[in-house]
Amino acid sequence: MKKILLLLAVFFLASLGAEAQQLSRRTQFINNTYLMNPAVAGTKLYSPITVSYRNQWAGFDGAPQTYLLSGHTGLPNRIGVGAIFFHDDTGGAISRTGAELTGSYQIDLNNEDAVSFGLSAVLSQFAFDGSDLEVFDQNDQALVGTAESTFNFDANFGMMVYGPNYFFGFSVPQLIQTKLGIDGFLEDENQNIRHFNFMGSYLYYFNEDFSIQPSVLTKFTGSSPVQLDVLLKAAYQDMVWAGVTYRHNDAVALSVGYEYDRYAVAYSYDITTSDAANLSPHTHEISLSYYIPRAGRGFSEKSLLGKRILSRRRVVK
Repeated sequence: MKKILLLLAVFFLASLGAEAQQLSRRTQFINNTYLMNPAVAGTKLYSPITVSYRNQWAGFDGAPQTYLLSGHTGLPNRIGVGAIFFHDDTGGAISRTGAELTGSYQIDLNNEDAVSFGLSAVLSQFAFDGSDLEVFDQNDQALVGTAESTFNFDANFGMMVYGPNYFFGFSVPQLIQTKLGIDGFLEDENQNIRHFNFMGSYLYYFNEDFSIQPSVLTKFTGSSPVQLDVLLKAAYQDMVWAGVTYRHNDAVALSVGYEYDRYAVAYSYDITTSDAANLSPHTHEISLSYYIPRAGRGFSEKSLLGKRILSRRRVVK
């Protein structure tokens, strides 16, 4: 399994490139992996509830803002469930609001490894409001109508492999690629685009107190180059941590976090390195979490994401 993870990391590093995609970015992807992959649902020995906010290009009028509320838990018979509620304002004129409901199933591979499969149903409202737009071409047929709103159904699929100190997997958001139903010049081309996410992480303890965790996330669509995030996170007693993220052709991010008992807080500051820095070089992301311990044994004890909290004087055992 470790060899497979290494090969995936090499592939990530070799596939450089970046381009805007339909789904919002998440600098703190390693803190709430469920947001990136539905297969994570139910794989921890606790039930995390997390609220997060991201303000991209802070200070710029009409800058993108994303609000998220998520939670997941495990049920008997190796079943996991979860939910995500989101509002993504992508720049004032366009917004997306909805919910994602997840079911997952976990299978033991051997004494140390396990695999989880997840599938989510996503219901969202896509809205366009051009009443405040300042356009160069007043006759642009793609901007016909000042306000439109439509409901949309899609699905996300994911798979994750876990070991005692690592995980890797992939997810396919917007699997069905359903039409948005927005009227106008490009009505037939207004649809969700299938995305592909690959993510891997490895946790290494120097001793009882200090650890490092390198992680990689890559995202792409069928019509856009790869977006690569490389994160190095260092922690002390699994309580205080700091990290630095490099996002190719886009930004460098600094992150800090603190976990105490059943609570956790994390903050990230992105420094934009692309041409978007002319709008604003600053992006802020903050998240707050509450962990609800749950009884159970089996697959989730093998999870890197669940074991590290309960085994190191963090949550009530």
